[in-house]
Amino acid sequence: MASKVKNKRRKTTAVGIEKKSSGIFLAAANARTFAAVTIGVFVILFSVLSITSFLQKSPTADEPIHLFSGYSYLKWGDFRANPEHPPLAKMWAALPLMFLIPPKYQPPAPYWDLIPTEGTLALHTVNAAAQTLFVDNDAETLFFYAKLMMVFLALVLGFFIFKWCRELFGLVGAIAALLLYAFDPNILAHGSMVHTDIPFATIFFIGTYFFRRALYRLNFSNLICASVFFGLAAVTKWTYMVMFLTWAVFALVRILSAGPIEVALGRSSEIEGRWKKCGVLFGLLSCALITAYVFIWAAYGFSYHAVPGGTMHLPMDQQLPQSALARSLILFLTRTHFFPEAWIYGQLDILGGLGRDTYFLGENRIGAGFWLYFPVVFLVKTPLPTLLILLATFSFWLYERNKRPTGVFLLIPVILYFSLAVGSGLNIGLRHVLPIYPFLFVLAGGTAVKLWQSKNRVLRGMLVAIGGWLMATALLVFPNYLSFFNELIGGSRNGHKVVIDSNLDWGQDIKGLGRWMKIQGVPKIQFLYFGAFSAAIPRYYGIDAFFLPGSWVDINDLVQDNRTLPNDLAISVNHLYGYYWRTGDEEFVKPFRELKPFTRIGESIWMYKMDQAIEQYRQLVDANPKSAERQYHLANLLSHGGMVDEALRHYRQAVELAPSFAAAHNNLAMALVKPMIPALVAAYND
Repeated sequence: MASKVKNKRRKTTAVGIEKKSSGIFLAAANARTFAAVTIGVFVILFSVLSITSFLQKSPTADEPIHLFSGYSYLKWGDFRANPEHPPLAKMWAALPLMFLIPPKYQPPAPYWDLIPTEGTLALHTVNAAAQTLFVDNDAETLFFYAKLMMVFLALVLGFFIFKWCRELFGLVGAIAALLLYAFDPNILAHGSMVHTDIPFATIFFIGTYFFRRALYRLNFSNLICASVFFGLAAVTKWTYMVMFLTWAVFALVRILSAGPIEVALGRSSEIEGRWKKCGVLFGLLSCALITAYVFIWAAYGFSYHAVPGGTMHLPMDQQLPQSALARSLILFLTRTHFFPEAWIYGQLDILGGLGRDTYFLGENRIGAGFWLYFPVVFLVKTPLPTLLILLATFSFWLYERNKRPTGVFLLIPVILYFSLAVGSGLNIGLRHVLPIYPFLFVLAGGTAVKLWQSKNRVLRGMLVAIGGWLMATALLVFPNYLSFFNELIGGSRNGHKVVIDSNLDWGQDIKGLGRWMKIQGVPKIQFLYFGAFSAAIPRYYGIDAFFLPGSWVDINDLVQDNRTLPNDLAISVNHLYGYYWRTGDEEFVKPFRELKPFTRIGESIWMYKMDQAIEQYRQLVDANPKSAERQYHLANLLSHGGMVDEALRHYRQAVELAPSFAAAHNNLAMALVKPMIPALVAAYND
């Protein structure tokens, strides 16, 4: 009887174990299926949003240069164009052009031969790019396929965000992290651009993922992947050294922490002791550096000379630093051909260009930045739902300060990269800190798991609301992702009050302006244009314009005489608030800062009717006739519109109200002379 009971119990236990095993297997299978579906949905949604948005935008100011340069590297093995940036991302984007541009296409003259002699400040590369892409070929087709290449990299980055977050926090966290990534307007804006920002963010994140794995289990797979991705970083963006610094800090923390390193390079063994771990990790970092050195030479075709043949050289003397020691080092590298010429030149160029003109909170600085720039830009351009979940992350950490939060090591690259960006003084866009976002998305995924597992309906409801809010944000700002600003400053319409440049206006709305002109039946406009330094690009998109002084076009394209100008005026926001003043003609745009445009093209180009602008400014002057500055600004508008007599009256009033107003005196004199210029020219010709 007892044996029968025992047998029955054994059968029951076996059945229970079998059911439990079957349940675990089914749960795992369901999780894999759900993960695959999630990735599939992400690929579809992200691709649709990216492609449909970039189809409505024109290439940004830098993209023609990058794409043409990448094509020239692949086609002619020549690295003279745009050497200030490493070649990999440009070559990746340009791969389709090898099949789209006729095989016998030759470098555009005369620009091509002038590129090596005059450095990066000359416009020969810009002109060569405009000629190749917008005149000799169909730019729409070329950029469509080039941007698809970049979208592919963005999709790969999304996959690894999902993968790393799933390993740390599970499927729920991975889905949340992927949602934050896929619907972030900044990612959607830059994910399709022919530039180095998203490619480097991708390589930095994936490389750090494999390096982190190698710190605990150093096998051939982790060693090779980490080394390869560091090599790719070295030929993608000059901030590759921040990646190396991040890895060095990771290694130091691992050396000082308890627990062995499993080394599985052949026979598996566990390495303990700080000095032994130091030796292993020194070898890992050395392997990454050696791989990078090989990749650098491979990227430049294993040739020292930027221009094949070695008869022409880049103007290295223009980039040499002031330090005698640094100059000696550079001369040694060039004399020994230790690195390729274009690679050396590029690093010198970026080091010499860290001080850029910056607009921030209404203030312009020449050749300098603001230490608050990146903290503020991060706060106003990161979607508010993402900021809220990041705030919850840090709140949880404070609440659980006696515990070591999972994934806290992800803050190391965030803190290092962001701190170095703040200290660099290169304040021209959020894009320069994009590499921190993937790490933050993974951390936020862990917070989403805590909120979901809390079983609290309010917290779960908040999490769902945050997700819905983020998706609604991405749909509402479509397709103007580049000019996105969050609700902290009242949305994108107020972005210009904080920052401009590539945060808002990067020449991306030229296509939209051409479309508006066609729909409205406007044959010609006045245009104060910001974009690539070539009039060929606006013309490609059907824009017939008188380019006003200060526009980013060749001097020969600027309006030079007193012909009657069209009533419609388009002003790029960068010129309206940040750049135009450098031409000495800032006084022309100042009045428009007080006027409301009758329409905006994608937030970056503001449209005015000159007659309406003059009438609006007359009302401002009537409201405050004692303001010499307003009298002066109205006079400038009137003079620009050809109403010289009325302009003279207001110039005189400005001078009377403020006798020391030098600019008013100068413009009054110019207005008095202006009617006499045609007669003087005719007399001179006679």
